[in-house]
Parts: sequence; structure tokens; C-alpha cells
Amino acid sequence: MTVLAWSGCLVYAAYYSGLDAVAGISAGTVVDHGVHGAAGRLFAVGGELGRAGVYALAVACLATCVVLWRRYGTRVLPGSVVLLAACWFFVDSHIFWPRGVFTMLGFAVAFTLLTSTTYQPAKDTPARTERLTNR
Repeated sequence: MTVLAWSGCLVYAAYYSGLDAVAGISAGTVVDHGVHGAAGRLFAVGGELGRAGVYALAVACLATCVVLWRRYGTRVLPGSVVLLAACWFFVDSHIFWPRGVFTMLGFAVAFTLLTSTTYQPAKDTPARTERLTNR
């Protein structure tokens, strides 16, 4: 399940970066150079790349939630529900106001909930008393 989570993250990073490159950089360049008709197709291709990336992110988040549930039990459910809802809204909202902004806040709340419910302080380790020197 962990490999699925990492794989989803990898696909998300590649495809969502593709969205930025195609819809942002390429479409902006053709518009700046007065090429008519190309920007619409570039935005469409960018949208397809972004959608595939967000689906991969959703798979990664779901796999992560399963791993956390197996390890920590039901206390991860609130964060998991918020995280998966944020993934659902991210498919068509991206970061744009207002829905996209609330989607990003949903991710922040979900990650905060998951972190706070799974945080475990470091085990007590004996303090090192020796002094560092240049000898």
C-alpha cells in the first residue's frame, strides 16, 4: 500500500507539472506571440494532464489513509474524510477562488488532523554528556 501511495505521488508530480507547463507556459507563449486558436487546445490538454494528476493524488491519499488506519485505527478517520473530500473538489477547482482556495484549506486541515492524531514523540534517549572537541 505504501508503494501505491508513493507511486501516486510520483504520477501526481509529473502530470500536475505537465498541466502547469502546457496550460501555463505554452499557452501563455502562444498568446503572447499572437498565435490564434492554439491556446484553447493547450488549455484542454493541460486540463487532461491536471485531471490525471489529481486522480493519482487521490489514489496516493487513499492509500496513505489505509496505511494510517492500519497503524493508528479509527482516530485517523476525521482527517482521512477531509483529505479525500479535498481530493474530490481538487479535480475541478485547482487553486482558483473561491472553491479552489477552500479546497487548499481543506488539504491543510486534513494534514493537520492526520499529523496531530498520528504524532508520536521521540522515545526518551539518554542525553549525551560528552563534550564535542576538535581533538
